[in-house]
Amino acid sequence: MNWKQTLTVVLLSVLPFLASADNQEKPTLAATGSAHYRFERLTIDSPDGQRHYRLDIGIPRNPAPAIGYPVMYLLDGNNVLAELQDSWLGELDAGSPPLLVMIGYDIEDTYEGEQRTRDYTGATSKAFLELIESTIKPQIQARYATDLTRQTLWGHSFGGLFVLSALLERPDAFQTWIAASASLWYQPITFDHGMALGKFPEGTTRTVRLVRGEREGKPPIAQFDGGSPERRKAMQAVPSDANRLLAEHLATLPGTEASYEQFNGRNHGQMFSTALHLGLRRAAGLRERP
Repeated sequence: MNWKQTLTVVLLSVLPFLASADNQEKPTLAATGSAHYRFERLTIDSPDGQRHYRLDIGIPRNPAPAIGYPVMYLLDGNNVLAELQDSWLGELDAGSPPLLVMIGYDIEDTYEGEQRTRDYTGATSKAFLELIESTIKPQIQARYATDLTRQTLWGHSFGGLFVLSALLERPDAFQTWIAASASLWYQPITFDHGMALGKFPEGTTRTVRLVRGEREGKPPIAQFDGGSPERRKAMQAVPSDANRLLAEHLATLPGTEASYEQFNGRNHGQMFSTALHLGLRRAAGLRERP
């Protein structure tokens, strides 16, 4: 077993992100129905046919504006659908309800640890970003009226890490980037690149939102370094307030509005629903808090 496989096994056993048994058992809004959204499902494969994805699409019942719906792409789509509350969707009617594209895996469970690690971290995350840009987005744009000037990417934990990696890789792919509880300790290179970044392409603008729970912290690094002293040293070197520092750095770059907020009393797992709610409101053009 290599270091990445070892990390995946540990991740599955210790991180509080895993969906609760209640979440896995209760029916989703796609099954029970929503007064504010209807739902459709698409499936796609990776170019090599080895990975299988499920797209749960939330379509506002309100007619699309002439320019199209704002669109929000959400990672960990299986768990997003399980967490989604109709009361949250009802709040969005006060703004511009976004089309929701929940990017998950074609499985019955809410969580797929090994594939998620591959897609959201390391060099292999570039292939997943390419899948979003070259396959998922074109399919969504062909089927639904979307406003290409109002695209949001949302992710939590490793998903938040992916959001920041994608921002540095293709800063013009989305206009709003929401990274919740981003695991910068796991992939220090993301933090290093962010701090060293000179500027984004001229003439482009973006909003970057980083949020984290007060009760979050680094997990035991020795359980995640795969036995590599070099990796352990790099992970330990990431400051505990890396999310805040990165937001402050990004805010200095031209065309970039970046902010960080810590939520009192929240741990890593609790931040999933907290960040999902505020992200939905932001994508709709509303204040994050009702």
